[in-house]
Amino acid sequence: MTQNLSVSFYHNKFHDLSLDDLYDILKIRSLVFNHQQRLIDVSKGECIEIDDQDQLCTHLIGRLSDNQIAVTARLFTNNAPLRLGRLAVNPTLQKHGIGTQLMNYLDTIIESKPIEMNAQSYLIDWYSKLGWVVSGSEFIECGMKHIRMVKNL
Repeated sequence: MTQNLSVSFYHNKFHDLSLDDLYDILKIRSLVFNHQQRLIDVSKGECIEIDDQDQLCTHLIGRLSDNQIAVTARLFTNNAPLRLGRLAVNPTLQKHGIGTQLMNYLDTIIESKPIEMNAQSYLIDWYSKLGWVVSGSEFIECGMKHIRMVKNL
């Protein structure tokens, strides 16, 4: 990993996002899931990035000092346990500690409440270092290997 970059974090419900925030969120997720990971191809068209769930979420956003969006994720706060999803780091900024910074920011928001996610399996070790625990067996979601992970349960 290279040096950490300084990122400013904030979060908003969908209807409180600015148009610029929404555009930047969707751009980063498209770059990561559609271009880098080829979600549509590997799922044979079954999964789409814009899935009618964003309106139900709180969106976490991290920006660099030049206002460039670096990372985003969505948090379902009406679930018990809470649910994290769509974590995406700008591909040009990956391996700079930005994902870890977002996860640390998430911890301040959720205040030790139970939380779960379907993590891409290749990230198990990284999430485990952040206190997440595997819960269950590996499964295929959107054509990719995933595993349920939990924290604070």
